[in-house]
Amino acid sequence: MKKMSVVIIALSLAVSMFGVANAGNRGMGGGCGNCAQGGVPSDQFRKFQADTIDLRQEMMLKRFEMQRENLKATPDSAKIAALQAYIKDIQLKIQDIRSQSGLPVGKSDGECGQRMGGVGKRGMGGCNNGPCVQ
Repeated sequence: MKKMSVVIIALSLAVSMFGVANAGNRGMGGGCGNCAQGGVPSDQFRKFQADTIDLRQEMMLKRFEMQRENLKATPDSAKIAALQAYIKDIQLKIQDIRSQSGLPVGKSDGECGQRMGGVGKRGMGGCNNGPCVQ
C-alpha cells in the first residue's frame, strides 16, 4: 500500500512539473515560442530587426525620457508633447521599413506581446522578442 502511494505521488509530481514547464511556452498569450513570426520567414524578420535596431533603441530612450518627465513634481507638458510627437515619428519610420521589407503592416514596432489585463499592458508570450501573431 505504501509503495503504491509513493508511486502515485511521484507520478503526480512529475505530471505537475511537466505542466509548469510547459506553461512557460503556452501561457500568457503565448504559443508563438519557436514558430515563424506570423508566417514570415525568420531571416526576413531578423533583417527587419537589424534594420530598425537604432530606431527602436532611440524610441525606447525617448519613452524613458518622457517617463522621467512625467514623474517630475511639475512635468513640462510642452516637452511631453514634443516627445510624444517624436516617438510617433519614429514609429512611422519603423512601419515604413516594415512595409518595405515585406512584413505584415499593422503589427507592433518590434515589441512582443498581446494586449492583456488593462489598457496598454502587454504580456510576454514566449515570442523570442518578436511580435506575437495569433
